[in-house]
Amino acid sequence: MHKRLKWNAIGFEKKTQLLYKTLQQEKDEIPEDHLSKRRKLQGFLDQLSHVLDKMSKIQKELIPKLEEIFKLEFKTPELVMLSLCRPSIRNIYQDLENHFNYQENNPFKIDEYKELASSGDAADVLALIGDAVLDLGVVQTLWDSSLATVGRLTTKRAGIVANDNLAKVCDEWNLYKFRLNRINDPSEKNAKPKTIQHEKGTLVEAIYGVIYLEFGFEDLIRTIPLIQ
Repeated sequence: MHKRLKWNAIGFEKKTQLLYKTLQQEKDEIPEDHLSKRRKLQGFLDQLSHVLDKMSKIQKELIPKLEEIFKLEFKTPELVMLSLCRPSIRNIYQDLENHFNYQENNPFKIDEYKELASSGDAADVLALIGDAVLDLGVVQTLWDSSLATVGRLTTKRAGIVANDNLAKVCDEWNLYKFRLNRINDPSEKNAKPKTIQHEKGTLVEAIYGVIYLEFGFEDLIRTIPLIQ
């Protein structure tokens, strides 16, 4: 029997909000002359504020736009957030796990920090799923029973799932500006155009991974014309 893939929500946004609130309370209790510790906490707060601002914009701006494009309503908006996470976000939650280690005000267990830190890995897995189902979905959409057209099918499929085509779709949907990453992400500095193009294509694949997990293969096939 076919087993439907699914992911349990981890409360990504709510937990990030709780971390921000806990850090702010901690900072408020530190004397003004403890500059080093206050600067450290403010650095954490700046990173979390950046992430929370992006999360809010994804909820208010991007998700409604994608729902209009796909004619679908996401059941687990958190998956859309996870699809837009970049590897550098791991460092934020790992640093916070180390900061709160053995402190009385620690809001989470170790496993919860691991889940939050793995958000970038989740994005990679969603892109992997999206890549696989897009290949099959495009083939099924283009399928022609005549053997004489097999060569054209292969060429057309390659053109649709090619990274340069998906990068254009990414620009149309404006996904790139909604990425969840650190402030001053080192990987962003001097990024080559080819690297940026690849990342844009991966973002589209990750969104299709979400569509597959949320709605299944039939709805995914229905949306294939959007990238043709």
